[in-house]
Amino acid sequence: MGIALNERAAEIRWSKGSCGVSGCSDPECVCALCAQAIGIKETDPRWDGHDPDCFGCKLCEDEVPMILFRGEGKKMKQAAFHTKCFEKLLALPNKSE
Repeated sequence: MGIALNERAAEIRWSKGSCGVSGCSDPECVCALCAQAIGIKETDPRWDGHDPDCFGCKLCEDEVPMILFRGEGKKMKQAAFHTKCFEKLLALPNKSE
């Protein structure tokens, strides 16, 4: 079973891969839809006092990208997204079926 994407899939910017560093603004690392950095740099003061066992707060949610892959081997490309941006790409199920 695959996922169905809507017409906004044409806006995806595919890359060769990210560096994996939170908050990186390199064009290969940013969200493939909104072009903003994914995650927040470790030096950001918002991490001060943050519970390391936390899960689900807005700070943590932005840390984990959704990633699509296409192609194979050395020709593989990827597209990383903020969760909210990825949700904008999902096609709604056809209720008439």
